[in-house]
Amino acid sequence: MLVRNAMNGQLQEWNRRENGSPSWLLGAPASPLRNLTQGKRREALRRAQKSASNRSIHHPRYGAQITHDDALANTMFGMWKDILPNHDPDANPEKRENKNRVRMWEEALEAAFPHEVDPDGHTTYWRVAHLHLLRNRVSHMDSLLNVDVPDVIGDAFSLVGSIDPVLEQWLTGTSTVKEIYSIRPQ
Repeated sequence: MLVRNAMNGQLQEWNRRENGSPSWLLGAPASPLRNLTQGKRREALRRAQKSASNRSIHHPRYGAQITHDDALANTMFGMWKDILPNHDPDANPEKRENKNRVRMWEEALEAAFPHEVDPDGHTTYWRVAHLHLLRNRVSHMDSLLNVDVPDVIGDAFSLVGSIDPVLEQWLTGTSTVKEIYSIRPQ
């Protein structure tokens, strides 16, 4: 949620500058964000609308229109990775989509990670990509036996620290993952 919220804040400011609308989720955002998020943005809107239509009459927002935050809560983690500059070895930097990702990084998203010197988004991309892969493995109940858990957890903490170092300190102080990992069966 921290990554999503940090990136969203910068995208809202960017979209406001580009087309006057703070919500890049409720309506079509400015280009190139529109093309980078189109299908996943529409899916988030669909899920938000479905959730709103299923609200109980006792819900405080029963009958209310969906908001930007409703749509934001329904975005998928993969969309956030897909907006970042693609640094996969087979990614073609000359491809229009990749140029658009670089533009979004330079004009908006780099500022979402103020405590990381990452001019091309390489470090941030790989941290998010590793966490996305782990999230998919866990949600699909795939084996984690060959996952370098300390490395992935390090990526997670570093990603948090690139947004908010105080929160990183708090998380590392409360996390039990390393302790539990150290007593795993060999």
